[in-house]
Amino acid sequence: MSSTNSVFAIPEPIRKFFSLFPLHTYPAPENPYSKQITKPTLWIQPPRKLELDGQDYFSRDVECLKWQAYLSLRGITDFDVRWDVAEEAGVGGHLPTLQLPNGKLLSTLRIPMWADTIQNSSIDALEGYKDAEARDESRAWVSLLEGAVHSELEIANPKEHTLASVLSEGPRRALETVVHPPPAPLSGISTPFPPSGVQIPSYPVHLRYRKAIQSLSDRLGTDEWLLGSSAPTALDALLFAYLYTALQSPPAVRREVERHPNLVNWESRVRSLVTPPKQDDI
Repeated sequence: MSSTNSVFAIPEPIRKFFSLFPLHTYPAPENPYSKQITKPTLWIQPPRKLELDGQDYFSRDVECLKWQAYLSLRGITDFDVRWDVAEEAGVGGHLPTLQLPNGKLLSTLRIPMWADTIQNSSIDALEGYKDAEARDESRAWVSLLEGAVHSELEIANPKEHTLASVLSEGPRRALETVVHPPPAPLSGISTPFPPSGVQIPSYPVHLRYRKAIQSLSDRLGTDEWLLGSSAPTALDALLFAYLYTALQSPPAVRREVERHPNLVNWESRVRSLVTPPKQDDI
């Protein structure tokens, strides 16, 4: 054994060299995703003004904001939000995601069913609308918001793309998929290279956005909720998310909403309903 030990012993010069770089062992870092919670917590994209005053509560992402408003308008106010979770950690690699106190994670598809369960609500075939015609009409307004309005906001508020976000791009729609007619590629038409990139003209998109805002104003009128519903619906949550985001956008986008006092007043009233008195620190 002694001869074996001597054969594999570290030479003294190397031992002294290694001593210059001592090995230190540190405790494992805390996993933010395993944080214990006491109430349902919605994982969202960070607020738009976080870097300015830290007081903004609404997510900069329309989809996340829609579900914040949805929960509040459903009367579920005892929930937290957090924006220190990477998007890749959400269900399906996307936010928002609802985390329950038992650790279970829910995608947005399962949030309405969860809300029905905790509120002991029965399944409503009309989805909260006053009649079947209004329910069917709501589909057209959803399409308008997620098409014409969403396209304008995407151009006005471009997102910063990192290498990780590009590599992990999931099923979310690209801007060119909601622009009609579809834009032509920047290259690949008369070259041997495959098509890449898109050239999206801003004026037609803005014109469709202006008409959409006008239509929304005309349809809302003086009603308390869109389509004359007696209580807020998922469509109202979606409308609020888009109006709030538009009013936080550059002047050319914001002014189109400000031309319609009923939309501005409606957004202000709904914002007061979905804003909690005080948000706990993340």
